Amino acid sequence: MTKCFYNAILVLADRLLPNGWVLVEDGKIKRYGDGEIISAEEMIDCKGEYLSPGFIDVHCHGGGGGSFASLSFEEHEKALKMHMQHGLTAITPTPGTLDVEELKKLREIKEEVDRRADLPHHLGYFMEGPMTLCQPHPDMAMGTQEVPVITPDKYVDGIKEGKDIINRLMAAPELEGGMELGRALVEAGITACMGHSNATFTEVEEAMKNGYSTVTHLYSVMSTVTRDMGFRRGGLVEAALLLDDLDVEIICDGCHLPPELIRLAVKCKGYDKLMLVSDCGPLGGFPEGEYEVDFGPMKMNVYIEDGVCKPPARNCFAGSVATSDRLVRTVYKNAGVPLWGAVRMITKTPARHCGYAGVKGEIAIGLDADLITFDDDINVSNVWLMGEKVV
Repeated sequence: MTKCFYNAILVLADRLLPNGWVLVEDGKIKRYGDGEIISAEEMIDCKGEYLSPGFIDVHCHGGGGGSFASLSFEEHEKALKMHMQHGLTAITPTPGTLDVEELKKLREIKEEVDRRADLPHHLGYFMEGPMTLCQPHPDMAMGTQEVPVITPDKYVDGIKEGKDIINRLMAAPELEGGMELGRALVEAGITACMGHSNATFTEVEEAMKNGYSTVTHLYSVMSTVTRDMGFRRGGLVEAALLLDDLDVEIICDGCHLPPELIRLAVKCKGYDKLMLVSDCGPLGGFPEGEYEVDFGPMKMNVYIEDGVCKPPARNCFAGSVATSDRLVRTVYKNAGVPLWGAVRMITKTPARHCGYAGVKGEIAIGLDADLITFDDDINVSNVWLMGEKVV
């Protein structure tokens, strides 16, 4: 069946195309253009709104009351449906485990998601632990359970068990076993990410030689400029900004980063190496108030205030409650990035990063017709997966 989406401003990878249309056949984009509309079996009026590729979040822990750390499909479903309402069409859910038995259950959950045509596409899991190989950064101290240091021999079986369902995994490469882990991840076909790390610039360069290619949530829980006997040296922040080969995540909820740091990251990395991520927790989509939340290895009372999740002391953040539309809105409206550039960093760039270049993340011929419409304030009105309406 052919469908023509018309009367739209197309959000392409390098520009906006007014008076645009997109022809879809059997779930794939067949043609697109502007001006005279091509007829199809179903004509879909976009009512002058933006027509964009669906958003892709590569770092998300849950939402809508559901947690990806849970081994319950219903929990995953709740989170996926909530984020889909905000324009998400693909995701690497972030449960953070390498326990062999838990990975078997996560595989079953992924298989169920893959069978469902009404849920965002599951691109494989992102493991932000449990083996970050470092103790919590002082800025993250919330009086809760410490994250254990785990040596490489304790995660070999997990990598073998999960290599077909894990897309990305994060560690602190500077600690004992970190370089070995990077090599093991590359061998397993898993993207090795650096984060929750106190690595020096030199250690980051060494990590890249051992397979690490990505920096998780830039500026958050990572090393920056320090002094050693008076001599300054760069950290992971500076490496992320300076080294061209590194892909970099940024949490653009308007709370974790001010506009000037977003602009600096964009200036240094460009649209092709920077990815907007939510880092959203189970309370994503909830109103302001006090809640008890289970973060997997720890439970705590938190407050949603000022658009972010806070611990009782309010001395730091206890996680994000952002959705994909909010990320684009922040970068576009607050940081002054062109709309097409903001969208590119949450569509084409993460698609390429996850191994889906030429499959998802762009309005281009032959790609999956995962499409959304939204207004100039990035309020999402419709979502289509493979050309079929789901929101």
